[in-house]
Amino acid sequence: MKYIKVIDAQEGMKIAEPIFNYDASLELLSAGTVLNDRYIKLLMRADVDSIKIYELSDEVDVSNISVDKNAKSELADKLDEGFKKELEELDREDLFDTITCDYNVNMEVNVLTGEGNIPFDKKHAGMITKMKDTFESLKEANEIDLDLIKTEVVNALPDMIRNNDVLMRLRQLEESDDYTFEHSIRVSMLSTMIGKWLGYNEEQLIELAEASLLFDIGKMKIPAFILNKPGKVTEEEFEILKRHAQFGYRILMMTSGVTSNIKYSALQHHERMDGSGYPLKIKSNQIHEFAKIIMICDIFDAMTHDRPYAKKISPFKAAEYIAWQSGTTLDYRIAYVFLSNISEYFVGKEVILSDGRIGKIVYVDVNYPTKPLISVDDGFIDLIKESEITIEDFVK
Repeated sequence: MKYIKVIDAQEGMKIAEPIFNYDASLELLSAGTVLNDRYIKLLMRADVDSIKIYELSDEVDVSNISVDKNAKSELADKLDEGFKKELEELDREDLFDTITCDYNVNMEVNVLTGEGNIPFDKKHAGMITKMKDTFESLKEANEIDLDLIKTEVVNALPDMIRNNDVLMRLRQLEESDDYTFEHSIRVSMLSTMIGKWLGYNEEQLIELAEASLLFDIGKMKIPAFILNKPGKVTEEEFEILKRHAQFGYRILMMTSGVTSNIKYSALQHHERMDGSGYPLKIKSNQIHEFAKIIMICDIFDAMTHDRPYAKKISPFKAAEYIAWQSGTTLDYRIAYVFLSNISEYFVGKEVILSDGRIGKIVYVDVNYPTKPLISVDDGFIDLIKESEITIEDFVK
């Protein structure tokens, strides 16, 4: 995304954030609007100076791997015969009987609370070790010890949901070289918080925690030279990476006691509300609610942590991306619950602004959770009105 002068705007460009009139009392054009001649003239008449637009590179899901479409592939020589056989088995599976799932969200509120402020990975080091061993075992096996996972989740759940300031708790976690596993732990913490905010009861929170721990286990079947590739992958490599959703579903199908809710989470977490996802390209109500929750947390956490192929960005920029995609690729209701709740804990935090100034968040409008009111040395900055200024990151 980038800012341009309205005078340089062209038909076909897509607006990346809402555009307001001079006093922010009226939204002139909403995010996602494709500019035409009439819209450009409207902005000129309204004396709008600059707007933020999507660049071509912004049109892909930024949580995905970066693809080099011009690279020549030597993939066939690198894959072992066992993996090729598993890919052939995936090709023979019919997944389309899985798209008829709905989930009842009219749930009784019955939330547990934890105690203390010990970082999660310190208090539950034993759980993390066992879970990590379970993930590693999947490189050779095709099933998991679900009873062990459920026991550990039940024990850890109170500490996963005890404090609504989930971003603070995520910052407490120590990062390791095992991105896939650490990512699953963080996504599980984020997902269970959304479940709490949606009103899930204890039983459903446990199941959601299990699902969001296991959603990415299919990546353990992807060859490491592809999964950990530091630069862009080839299109052929990307097609194999996308198979991790099917691999995960297959592993869970082979595991005794795994519920359909957990299986669908692994299979559908890369589907999108508009049908642009994979592997089934289903949309909207065809996608399981657990998967809708996990896809938001997966994107948010991926964007805010370093990956082999991309550097992290600030939670504010990731939240803006979630906001822009809500109602199109992401579920609007779940995105709103996520953004409105985490934004409550922005108040009082010191932040670094794009113009270099340091400020403190003093107010967040629930309708614009990524554009708060900032107190700076010489007054206040309302990011709804001064859209050319953005938040780069929290002050460490």
